[in-house]
Amino acid sequence: MSILTDSLNQIKTWLETNFPLAAESITPGLTLSEIQSKIETLPFSLANEVYELYQWSRGHSLDTQTIYTDIFEPYEGMSLCNLESGIEVFPRFEHENEICAVNYIGKPLFPVFKTDGSYLCVVGDWEDKQSSPIIFVSDVKEITHKYISLTSMILTYAECCETDAIYFDKDGFPRWNNQKYASIYLKHNSNILEFSIKRLEQELTGTSNCILKDRGEKNFLGDIDYLDRQRQNLSSRQLDYQVIKPLINAMQDDKYGNTRIRKIRVPILPTYIIFSLIIIYLLVNGGSFSKILILIARLTYPQFRNIKKSEQ
Repeated sequence: MSILTDSLNQIKTWLETNFPLAAESITPGLTLSEIQSKIETLPFSLANEVYELYQWSRGHSLDTQTIYTDIFEPYEGMSLCNLESGIEVFPRFEHENEICAVNYIGKPLFPVFKTDGSYLCVVGDWEDKQSSPIIFVSDVKEITHKYISLTSMILTYAECCETDAIYFDKDGFPRWNNQKYASIYLKHNSNILEFSIKRLEQELTGTSNCILKDRGEKNFLGDIDYLDRQRQNLSSRQLDYQVIKPLINAMQDDKYGNTRIRKIRVPILPTYIIFSLIIIYLLVNGGSFSKILILIARLTYPQFRNIKKSEQ
């Protein structure tokens, strides 16, 4: 049994004890041939994790989701969509005008979890056939990295169940221990910033459209803001370096050939001294992680210098 399926079963067992109505809402899974038949018309491929998820449960249609199905995401409370729902929704993300389209570095997004007008999506035609990053699409079509993979998402949820980071109140709404969740989230998604940096690089170099470049920069800041909020929930700041390390590596890496990203070395002081001071500041003063990274971004990415303070 894989880590993903084992963790899903772990969640179901926990729900059977702690929230039976939610456990009863989990639908039976599909066979592999049933899944293949349902998605055969999709114009892109899905990662193997998606097949495994739907063999565990077929999910719910958009009109049968209830409070008892909204169990898969902290704060948002998302339901597992059935494949028919995902097939119905994903065309809404597409548009002949690339400025109006919602995608991930030009690749399609397929909704897997939903609440109200927001979705958690996998990336179609992703380079890794086993898994893809999990992308949050808001009701106003803003996108944010949420998890490094479907497995990391379910591992995060399963550990939250086992460590009492989640409980359900008398009305059936999930309540979360922010500190425990932040620690567990960063444990299973510690390299998520690497995805954000890679996406920023490709979005800045893959188009000459200023609107798309600005959107890419704002998406990057959204990713950092989410990480900052998780960091602030920790009682210990020991994970600061773990979270910031990918950005340090990117700024020290000469492999980026474009002019925007090649100018990331800050003059006057050696890079390692600058970042040592930043890390010390974080550890000692608990400064705002997002504001510090925005300052770094302004020094290193020309387009960031025009970001208004109100957007920080």
